[in-house]
Amino acid sequence: MKLTNDSAVAVPTKQFFVSMLTRDINLADAILDLVDNCLDGALRVADGKTVDYSRHFVRINLTADHFSIADNCGGIPREVAKNYAFKMGREPDDERDSETETIGMYGVGMKRAIFKIGREALVRTRYADDTFEVPISSDWLDAKNWDPLPINEPTEASEMLAEPGTTIHVGTLYEGVSRHFANEAFENELRTAIAEHFTMFLQAGLNVELNGKSVEPVYVEVLVSPRKDGPAPFVFQKTIDGVLVSITVGLNTGRSLGDEDDDDSTFERDRSSSTAGWTVLCNDRAVIVGDKSRLTGWGDGIPLYHPQFAIITGIIEFRSKHADQLPVTTTKRALDTSSNVWLESLVKMKEGMRIWISYTNQWKNHPRSDQSGYWKDATPLSLNRAIAAVVERDTVKRADTLIEFNPQKAKVLPEPQEKTPSSRRIVFSRPIEEVRLVSKMLFDTDDEKPGIVGERCFELVLTKSKKQGG
Repeated sequence: MKLTNDSAVAVPTKQFFVSMLTRDINLADAILDLVDNCLDGALRVADGKTVDYSRHFVRINLTADHFSIADNCGGIPREVAKNYAFKMGREPDDERDSETETIGMYGVGMKRAIFKIGREALVRTRYADDTFEVPISSDWLDAKNWDPLPINEPTEASEMLAEPGTTIHVGTLYEGVSRHFANEAFENELRTAIAEHFTMFLQAGLNVELNGKSVEPVYVEVLVSPRKDGPAPFVFQKTIDGVLVSITVGLNTGRSLGDEDDDDSTFERDRSSSTAGWTVLCNDRAVIVGDKSRLTGWGDGIPLYHPQFAIITGIIEFRSKHADQLPVTTTKRALDTSSNVWLESLVKMKEGMRIWISYTNQWKNHPRSDQSGYWKDATPLSLNRAIAAVVERDTVKRADTLIEFNPQKAKVLPEPQEKTPSSRRIVFSRPIEEVRLVSKMLFDTDDEKPGIVGERCFELVLTKSKKQGG
């Protein structure tokens, strides 16, 4: 074989990063990436200690001609800015965050988000008492070469940040982005995405503001009785391939966006269809919420999802200090379903689903109110709190890193007292506009199934009638 001194160029073009890479992520997810960077900053500043998220804020502003995001989460160290933060990708020897429970692993999030939104940006940051800024200009984007970005010192007092943190301003928005930012529907979509994806941080006290209004978390919880013999969810926890996997499947409590605690029975209160199905967390970030598709097992050895299963909620979390071991894609809002840790976990997810599908089959011809007495002392709990409450029971299976509780085998799930209930079918019709109006009031969505809307209306009146009759 003849050897030559010729060589083939194998360097990525800037056009690829600026244009093509941004097509793999939608606009809302790009902004979520920026919020995720804020949280990573808070984790780094904590240096292994528990983060007090109530001390941190993230403020997002978007208009037809401007985007900005500001935080007080610690800022970017100058050396990190010089050597890592603005690189288009992460080097193999980059050990930053090696002991931090984050989900970022490729080093493209901030840059990809900026390139997705507009053609000019200014990143201003303060780490300790050191404040500096890095401009990204349209000329730099258009240039073919990868010139270093300048690091400038602020010249005006107004350019100094009040506390350690980072502010990103993006101007010269792309036309399509500008139209999205001017659309109230996109703002609502983004608010919901933040409420879902960062629900655990919001519940821990993090304040995220979108156009001046705080984002409220979406609560994804299951009902748990405090009694040792009371009804409880399916629970499974095990370390698989270095990833701690925690699963619970139980009754959907229905707390959704902006709901507050009340004095009504938690079993009787509204259930939001958005929290039924499966919610998948990776290091506290909700990758998906309320999935009801084959992705999470529905219709794959399990019945397809339908309204009978609206009372079932499954929550699974993958936790690891090595983000590359988590079954999540670069967008952080989709799953890598080919990973072994996901495939092994799916077996247990289906096991928990079968238990609760069987439960709903037992009760499907009985008024829901017949069950409420069994659940009157139950409280809605998040995944970790549910596991902590159940693990104290004598019937929990323990072996090495394994924790498992099967409520069906433990015989703690209530069963109907009568095999042939004296139920009667009620059927009536109302104009679709009225059904949507009532659906919006009861379930926070105007497209709930009419049958579920009618059943809930009857239950509310029945509960009121019982109180008056008593």
